[in-house]
Amino acid sequence: MCYSIIEMTTSNVLGSLRWFWQTAIPVSILVASGVVLAAAADSAGAGASPPEIVLQRVHILESRDGATVWEVRADQAEVNEREGFTVLMRVTRPIEITFFSRQGQVSCLANRATVDLKTKDVRLEGAVVARSDQGAELRTEFLRWIAATRRLLTDQSVTITRGGLLTQGRGLEAETGLERFRIFQNITSQFGPSQALTGRSRPQ
Repeated sequence: MCYSIIEMTTSNVLGSLRWFWQTAIPVSILVASGVVLAAAADSAGAGASPPEIVLQRVHILESRDGATVWEVRADQAEVNEREGFTVLMRVTRPIEITFFSRQGQVSCLANRATVDLKTKDVRLEGAVVARSDQGAELRTEFLRWIAATRRLLTDQSVTITRGGLLTQGRGLEAETGLERFRIFQNITSQFGPSQALTGRSRPQ
């Protein structure tokens, strides 16, 4: 995977790149011709602090104690090390991120993701679709993944399809693999007619 660093707003290059190097180098090769360092313009506009680094076409794998925690691909990443977070953004394709745990794994698509650089928690926003390796599917507009507990959380409306059963409601807590979950409000469930007629156990 080729990384392109197209903006930098700090004079401490090594300090700003610390999170990027620690996360990316063990699983990726940096092609020298595809890495560009450029100082940001001195006349930065007023308002929110600009990111220290902007990366394009990123592929990052986060691990802990030798085990993969999550893996992400995104069109663009903005690293804000001083404030302790990185924002992953869709330009042409949705962000793709897979979370791993002992309970299973789930692959998600979203328009935007924010990674806490200290806790490694991830917040997904915009047209979030999560599909587990067991065939369950979750749709919502906002989803948090907590690294310490490997659990998914949201306070937004959710739709879960599993084994032909469609469940809707508001607010959710779930294991990473979506095998066990709890919906907090306005719960409704029904069998999809096509699933019931064909007897399929999992959505295709």
